[in-house]
Amino acid sequence: MSLDDFKSIYSMEWGHRILGRAIGLAFVLPLAYVALRRRLARSLRAPLLSMAGLLGAQGALGWYMVQSGLEPANLPRRTVCS
Repeated sequence: MSLDDFKSIYSMEWGHRILGRAIGLAFVLPLAYVALRRRLARSLRAPLLSMAGLLGAQGALGWYMVQSGLEPANLPRRTVCS
């Protein structure tokens, strides 16, 4: 893989991560504001909190996938030829 290929992939992954965080914050912050003001209809509490939980779970799963790929057992071994 060339450096330009790596930069392209890294840029896409970085953008994807930032977009996910922005979407999560755009959903959770207004939800928290409305919930704390007690303006959230009782019938919407469980579905909206469940959706917020699923957003968090999706972020945690993405973090786990990246983290598990960085374990030494999963990284390719580099050997030095003498």
